[in-house]
Amino acid sequence: MGAHVILITGPRASGKSTFAAEVHRELASSVLLHVDEPFHQVMDQNREQWTGREVELYAIILRHELALARDLALAGTCVVVDGTVLPDQLTPLVDDPPAPDLSVVVLLLSLEDCLANEHRTTRTVPVREEKVTTTWHQMQEWRLVTGVPVRILDGNEAECRRALAAVLKQLQQAP
Repeated sequence: MGAHVILITGPRASGKSTFAAEVHRELASSVLLHVDEPFHQVMDQNREQWTGREVELYAIILRHELALARDLALAGTCVVVDGTVLPDQLTPLVDDPPAPDLSVVVLLLSLEDCLANEHRTTRTVPVREEKVTTTWHQMQEWRLVTGVPVRILDGNEAECRRALAAVLKQLQQAP
């Protein structure tokens, strides 16, 4: 599958990176973009400048990563994007014609499951329960989106994995 952007989004600690990696492994020749990687790199290099302005920095990096995903897809590549993206942040992907084919998969585990995931020992970032709660509530906006194909996976982790397998099968069969 080429010329397509698959956006894996959801609240913090919802399993986006894990699922995005699985999608990337299953889709031959896809490119995987993790929005968090350049964000953490800039924060590590310039913490004094960006402390208290993390949301602004994330938005800047997100715009650039989504524009990169768009350009790569228009060049014929299937791109998997892993990031916390709200519906009103899709502009770099969809505003200027031609726009690439886009599929959005929103991981909306229960807030309790996301909070539990935030405390897993395998997490590589500091625990921030307030961020989990905030992003979980913000992600509910995806339930109202029209005009863009959105698949919301909102069961427990096992149900999400089954639904994701179905999404992968559908994507692999697309032209």
